[in-house]
Amino acid sequence: MVDDSAEERTLCRILLEEVYGASLQFFEESEAAAGLKTCRTIVPDCVLLDYNLPDMTGLEFLAQLHLEAPVIEPAFAVVMLTGLNNYQVALEAMRSGAQDYLLKNRITGPALGVAIQNATQKVGLIRELREGHARLARSLAEKQVLIRELHHRVKNNLQVIASLMHLQAQATTNETATAVLRESQHRVEAMAMIHDQLYGSADLRQVHLAQQANLLMTNLFNAFGVDSSRISGQVAVCPRPDGNPIVLGVDQAIPIGLILNELISNSLKHAFPKGRSGTIRIEAQSRDGRVELAVIDDGIGVPEDLGTRNNKSLGLQIVEILVRQSGGVWELRRESGTEFRLSFPER
Repeated sequence: MVDDSAEERTLCRILLEEVYGASLQFFEESEAAAGLKTCRTIVPDCVLLDYNLPDMTGLEFLAQLHLEAPVIEPAFAVVMLTGLNNYQVALEAMRSGAQDYLLKNRITGPALGVAIQNATQKVGLIRELREGHARLARSLAEKQVLIRELHHRVKNNLQVIASLMHLQAQATTNETATAVLRESQHRVEAMAMIHDQLYGSADLRQVHLAQQANLLMTNLFNAFGVDSSRISGQVAVCPRPDGNPIVLGVDQAIPIGLILNELISNSLKHAFPKGRSGTIRIEAQSRDGRVELAVIDDGIGVPEDLGTRNNKSLGLQIVEILVRQSGGVWELRRESGTEFRLSFPER
């Protein structure tokens, strides 16, 4: 107890002895400086603190105390004692780190025992919550390590599959089979790329669309051996209205990555025949809770009947299935070159 009144200290000690009996250890100081030193030395379960002390106020005492033991994780409970029947004083005491507040003219053995019990229980609950939070944080960190390792292993396995397809394509002499294997290899590489992004990301739940589009474009240009002086690739992904980048959840990143893979591959294979030059451009923006994504080239354009029931390539069928999976809609424009536009909800 820290109180400059010897009578008050004696009264509280006698009342507490009636409540706690021989189990009570009672330390007392008449000044704040000595009280702070004793608190740091013995680390009591509870401090009975006078609001008005000779060398500082009870609030200043609490401020000094919490320089070493923050309010969010107090080392012990504090019950403020005062002769002032003032709600504002009580409020300031609680805000400064006291767990309870008691008027001196209302002190009785039961009242003091209840105040101490309530204060120590509050501190105990705070400690339990902090310990529980720490356990959850450790558990989350462990799960993040496991998920990151999972993405790493999935990426490695997909890359092995892609490499096997590459070797098989080199070994076969059938041009159709070779083309099919190459296309499948690129699809597997597109999925592996997403898992690689997730593995290296601080947030294991999402992928930046701009980064994904740039990586896909670069990977496909290299795979097709594109002469960059003849065909250029551009990515223009606008930030969201709030200024944050457009990100995709794991359940969206894979289908959208495969869609981009099909559309870019289609442009590289068909849009620029006989040495024709041009540009393939990916555009994206967020609007009204949806992502609007486009793959545009200024090549020779696609046949008018492309997309009809009887003239759908495997790639276009894959795109349609993936669009449905993402909850989106798409359209094909032929005004100048080819323009595939896709709109799907942000999640």
